[in-house]
Amino acid sequence: METETPAETETQPKSAGELKAERLTWFGLVGIFIVLSVIPEWVALHNALIPLAGGLVLLTSGLYQYRQKWRVGFFTWVAATLMLVMAIYSIFDRPDLDLSFVVIVLVVIVIALGVFTNET
Repeated sequence: METETPAETETQPKSAGELKAERLTWFGLVGIFIVLSVIPEWVALHNALIPLAGGLVLLTSGLYQYRQKWRVGFFTWVAATLMLVMAIYSIFDRPDLDLSFVVIVLVVIVIALGVFTNET
């Protein structure tokens, strides 16, 4: 039984499908804020909508990529879980709490780690 050395486990180039899924994920995350910025201010949206949408985009993307046997970064799962927990917290305990800044920070971290580590 042979063990793999670190040189043999180097990351392989991403397939076209993996790159497309990664970019669609990033577009979906940024798209949440684009859509919310064009909605008129008189339309009242629940504060849980932003973390819920972000968490669902990351979770859906992560599950799809995992099912395809593509790499999914650890922080993607952490960020998705944090966003969903924040949404649940906002729905049931603090509906007045605006968590959009925290979601923006998490989105920036997910995209930055995706670029620098070559994982989504």
